[in-house]
This record gives sequence, C-alpha cells and structure tokens, in this order.
Amino acid sequence: MRGLLTSGCWLAVAAALWLPAATAGTFSISPLRVDLSAQAKTAALKVRNEDPGVVVVQAEARLWSQVDGQEILEPTSDLLVSPPLFTLEPGAEQVLRVALRREVDAERESSYRLVLQEVPQPSSPDFTGLNMVLRLSLPVFVAPAAPAEPDLAWSVRRIADGKLVVRADNAGAAHARVLNFRIGAAQGAADGIKQPVVAYVLPGQYREWTLEDPGHLSGPVWLSGRTDSGEFEAELVVRP
Repeated sequence: MRGLLTSGCWLAVAAALWLPAATAGTFSISPLRVDLSAQAKTAALKVRNEDPGVVVVQAEARLWSQVDGQEILEPTSDLLVSPPLFTLEPGAEQVLRVALRREVDAERESSYRLVLQEVPQPSSPDFTGLNMVLRLSLPVFVAPAAPAEPDLAWSVRRIADGKLVVRADNAGAAHARVLNFRIGAAQGAADGIKQPVVAYVLPGQYREWTLEDPGHLSGPVWLSGRTDSGEFEAELVVRP
C-alpha cells in the first residue's frame, strides 16, 4: 500500500508544483522543474535514494503537448538525459543532467516532461504481495528567443446535465499555471463554487473543468482566482 499511495500522490504533485525538493518514499528529486533557454541549455538535478534498499531508476524525456484538453507525451530526441539508467545505493545521490539538443523556438515556449521511473527488482520466492513502482513526471520548459508571456481567456458554459464547464484558453506564447479559482453570482461574494486546482495550460491550448452547480448560476457570473502570474478576475456570461 505504501508504494501505491506514494506513486499516485507524488506523480500528481510533481506534475503540478515547483518546489525545492519532494520526497517520494523511494527516491527524491530536486528541483521539480527544469527551465532551459538559449543562454542555459543544460540543467542538473539531484536524485537521492530515500529507501533502505537499492533502487534502479530509468530517466527519459518526452515531448509534452495538449490536444483538445488532453495531455500528450511523445518520444523525442530534443533533450539528452544523462545518465538514462542508474543504480542508487541506500542514501546515495546521483546528479542527473538534461541538455537541449535543438535551437530554441523564435517566439513560442517549448514544453517537455522528464519522466523518472523505478525499475522493478526481482522479488523473493516467498513474496506474495503486490509490487508497485514509483514514476515521477517533471515539467521542462524551453524559453523562446523573444520574450513570452501567457494570455488566459476564460469562458463558462452549461451542459445538458446542468453542470458548468469552465474553460481557460491560453493565447500567449508561454505556459500558464492555474493555482485555483472560484465562480459565483457576485463579485467578491464568499459563496460560490470553489475549485482548488493546480494545472498547466500550454501555449495555444486550453483546459476545462466540469463543476457541479447546486445554486444554478445564471446571467453574468464572476470568476476570480490565482495563477503563478498573480490574481485575476473576470465577469462572464454562462453560455448554453
């Protein structure tokens, strides 16, 4: 159960947050995000074995895109990850390097994922439990040559079952990270529908959230929240 809970929990955290370090029960990695550019084409991370046993870790890069609101990870040769496979003794650390192998885009940020996965080891003959492995996914962003910022546009619509669908479209040239939002009938009201969410919206893409609407909001509604660029607020009309 420890492996199962740790894997699911820390996969979600690593995908969404940028923290100094995070312990995943079996191994930890720091930092939890990589930023590359024309001036900084390489980055180094530290992977540490927090388990009392030996851990084998495989590391690989994936091209990261969002299509119709869905996350897509594809093989790529744009990034070099070294070493791609390594063994950690208990308490040992490994420096993991990521290097950009292509020119940066002129105007739009490029997005990748660094995926680290524990390689399962043979179980003892008398083992009868379920063997779980840890998998972490970290964002890797490559800044374009020109300055780039996110540009979120929000909308809301009602679907057939009465729920609300809140949508964020990013028309900017860099990613946005949505930390939370709230939608209600009046500006600054304490009630309304609150959504504590951490999600990336990549350039030129969108994300949607489907929400229960017990108050049956209608007419103009107020949406407020926070991204990593700061707080935002918008008056929206609920579309059918």
